Amino acid sequence: MKKWIIFVSIFIFLLVGWGFISIYQATVNVKFSEQEKAILKVQEDGILESIVEATTYYGTEEYQIVTGIDSNGDEVIVWVPTNEKKDMIKRNASEGVTKEEALDILLSNPELHPKEVWSIKLGMEWDAKTSKDRPIWEIIYLDENDRITYYRSFFSTGDYWKIIKP
Repeated sequence: MKKWIIFVSIFIFLLVGWGFISIYQATVNVKFSEQEKAILKVQEDGILESIVEATTYYGTEEYQIVTGIDSNGDEVIVWVPTNEKKDMIKRNASEGVTKEEALDILLSNPELHPKEVWSIKLGMEWDAKTSKDRPIWEIIYLDENDRITYYRSFFSTGDYWKIIKP
């Protein structure tokens, strides 16, 4: 009887483990397939000749951000919406602030006290003032009180747009 319980326990453990692994792989594959679609789209449309990086942004809408080099040799960033009803947005990297500049702007603000920066990435959010989607930098950091804080600034100027705190 004891061997039977051990056998069933091991079988259930393996079955649950297999389920978790399957769910994880399915989730990761969806993310990468969306990135692959975005990369294919910008290459087929002739926007980029070579790809440097592709990331996913989950904001009010999901966007794939593809960075690469165009036919003129310029670094270009393309925001590709997962929602096919929306248009892609293309900007030369030189039209906006860099990742380092966005971080410097955050760190130079005397009212904010980032203890540890977790991530800095490009995104896209709806701006009610202009009634259009606007490229942003999203910086996620841990503040002095150990709270996760989302600081968002406009890609074009680096100006503060919104901060989300708990």
